[in-house]
Amino acid sequence: MTRRSDHQALFAAGPRLTGPEQPAVKAVASALKVLQNFVTAQGPLGVSELAESTGLTKGQVSKILKTLRDFEFLEQNPTTQKYTVGLNAFALGNNYVNANELTRQALPGMRKLVDDTGHSAVLSIMRGTNVIHLMAVEGRLFVDGRWRVGRWMPYHSTAAGKLLLAHGEPELIETLLRTRGLPRITPNTITNEQQFRATLLRVKAAGFATSRSETHVGTGALAVPVYGRDSRAIATLGLICPEHLLTAAEENRLVPMLHRAARELSLRMGAEIYPFGA
Repeated sequence: MTRRSDHQALFAAGPRLTGPEQPAVKAVASALKVLQNFVTAQGPLGVSELAESTGLTKGQVSKILKTLRDFEFLEQNPTTQKYTVGLNAFALGNNYVNANELTRQALPGMRKLVDDTGHSAVLSIMRGTNVIHLMAVEGRLFVDGRWRVGRWMPYHSTAAGKLLLAHGEPELIETLLRTRGLPRITPNTITNEQQFRATLLRVKAAGFATSRSETHVGTGALAVPVYGRDSRAIATLGLICPEHLLTAAEENRLVPMLHRAARELSLRMGAEIYPFGA
């Protein structure tokens, strides 16, 4: 059976439905369970695999897919009959970014980072147990890795994931290690629990995290925290670059630049202090 991610499993459980609206709400929940699968899909999805992952019947899934297609939230390949994300789903997600205070405040600083460094800037957040790249500005030294905007990312092999865990609740680390482990993605991925815990301690003390060919061979990354009104890390601001350019000297040059940009963004987001950098 197809294994669902944590956020899919939580969504599938859903609230207990009661009252006269139960059938209508249940129908909406079923449709959203199907649509949720496209958040993490690596390719087109068909009726059978969606029925398996959602627990719905093939008949139910087929009707839901056709409705979502008719409203252009999904598109159907006429040859394979499988489905992919539609234009209205893209437009809906884009409206989230446009309306989000964090992304609006981050964009000027990200553009300046790209101009000053040549590398690609990325803003990342954690929702529940998942890390997602929320917004990116490509630089002239763009490297085509696996860090696409809107993609859920591994928590243990990305600079953003390590940083958000290091500055988050200890209970979350235990939950992730217990439920997801440390799967190997590349030869450089940390898969030893003791080594991973030690890495998080160093990240928390240093105020920045790195990743070198841990998610995608040839890709390097740096990330620093962004704080909000409650002085908790609400996001990370990072740079993605070709790994061979991320030398120790370049890291020493880039980290202070990231801290300056993250300090300014944190103050805009209501933080009283920014604890790292000059």
